[in-house]
Amino acid sequence: MGTKVTITLTVEASSLYKMKNPIPSEVESKCTLSDNNGGKSPNGNIKDFTSEVYIDNEVHWIGISKDSGYTIAITSIVYKDIKGSVNFFDKKTLNGSSNRDSEIQHKVMNDSKLVGNTDIYIINFSVFATATDSKPFTIDPKLKGNPRPNLIP
Repeated sequence: MGTKVTITLTVEASSLYKMKNPIPSEVESKCTLSDNNGGKSPNGNIKDFTSEVYIDNEVHWIGISKDSGYTIAITSIVYKDIKGSVNFFDKKTLNGSSNRDSEIQHKVMNDSKLVGNTDIYIINFSVFATATDSKPFTIDPKLKGNPRPNLIP
């Protein structure tokens, strides 16, 4: 494929919004991730969901609610500075807007050293029940670097 990768967070918004102080596994149980490039989790866990992205190409994160009346805002993408993780972007935190339909789009750095490496990151998102009433949540999937399309044999 070798183009922009769109990562979609789909949320059972009504159920998640009603939870009081959910633990990470409860948040993950109400969320699914997918992308337009065959992203997958070998065991079904969100923390192991990996999207294959391309150097010097865009990544776009969007949120979708399964429930009418709720919206999902992607508020930030944050690099996790831990062993085995390499930052694919030119800054540690990519911020969205405060809008109830916030999305984030950013270009992967043009650095061949990213190919084959993994970026472990956090998706901070909010579930909006109304235009001003929201609750924040977090999940932490992965990105895997691939060469630019014109470098693929």
